[in-house]
Amino acid sequence: MRRSYDVAFYMPSLGPLLTRKAASQGGAETQIWLLARGLATRGYKVCAIVIDTPPGLPTDFDGVDVILRPPWQGGRGVRGRLAELLVLWRVLAPLDAKVIVQRGAGLWTGLVALIARIRRRRFVFSSANLSDFKFAELASTLKEVRSFDLGVRLASTVVVQTDEQAERCVEKYGRRPVVVRSIAEPAEPRQRSPEAFLWIGRLTDYKRPEAFVELARALPEERFWLVGMPSPRHPEISRALERRASGVENLELIAPRPREELLELYERAVAIVNTADFEGMPNIFLEGWMRGVPALALSHDPDGVIEANGLGAFAHGSLEELIELARSLWSSRHDQTDLSERCRAYAKREHSATAVVAGWITALELPDSADDDDNGRRQR
Repeated sequence: MRRSYDVAFYMPSLGPLLTRKAASQGGAETQIWLLARGLATRGYKVCAIVIDTPPGLPTDFDGVDVILRPPWQGGRGVRGRLAELLVLWRVLAPLDAKVIVQRGAGLWTGLVALIARIRRRRFVFSSANLSDFKFAELASTLKEVRSFDLGVRLASTVVVQTDEQAERCVEKYGRRPVVVRSIAEPAEPRQRSPEAFLWIGRLTDYKRPEAFVELARALPEERFWLVGMPSPRHPEISRALERRASGVENLELIAPRPREELLELYERAVAIVNTADFEGMPNIFLEGWMRGVPALALSHDPDGVIEANGLGAFAHGSLEELIELARSLWSSRHDQTDLSERCRAYAKREHSATAVVAGWITALELPDSADDDDNGRRQR
């Protein structure tokens, strides 16, 4: 019997996160997983469409149905896009879902939106980063840009994480999105002594991992940990990082690891460091703040929350200032009680699952209660 869903999340790269054993995925995947699980906990019928990799993915996860689709097999060019559209049609067209949500800019945005429109389903685009609204500068092909633009214009609703993302959306597309903050998963305050500065992220140009290496080089008495997820499109960045880090004895390059093991590193972090040129709301900050670990940002303070709420330090794009701020955080690392309390209070106030899921329920135009929806179905 075919099941009906209140919400379907199209997140093809979610698979590794569902195994609990594979290396942790990025913040976009983590946010979709937390949101889908939160909606399911509230009684809504939810599914996630993911690529069938790694093998042996579960068919359900924390109350969320997992619908598998094959990997991209179409190759490049028009033939590849048509093959992918056919795959998506076979997966999405029969899907009985009131709303289909797709997160992050890409070719898939337009393809999923088009199928949703044909099948008369609501389509919601969820932004994961400021870069979504300047996708033309980052995309590999013009076709990807056009597909993404089509998807945003076809979307019933656009959901963003921050006010600055909302401004970019208005500037680019002339439409006002819904702002729903990201989820910070509950966690206990850290109990371990701070040992090192922690950098976690995908190894891409705009994340600027080399700046973290230079920070470590400038502060030889401090310790630094870098957990980098290699980018399949840019393997040269990983190789260049290894060469640059060679000889920096206080810097440890840590292999990607499952989410639970990764979270253990937060317990021993002096600060969570972000060197990216732009972000959405970094998941690494949320996971740190919930544990009382401050943030240290080089170039981007999302919505200015770090400085406005005293959640760490912001270098305003200056590597020299970043070095001085890191030096100060290191010297005060054993006296972070007030700082930690501010971080936890902010995360619980602004990013609790209860508040964020409620915001998404409104954005998705779901009934306030899944029971109300079930009653409506029975009455019909």
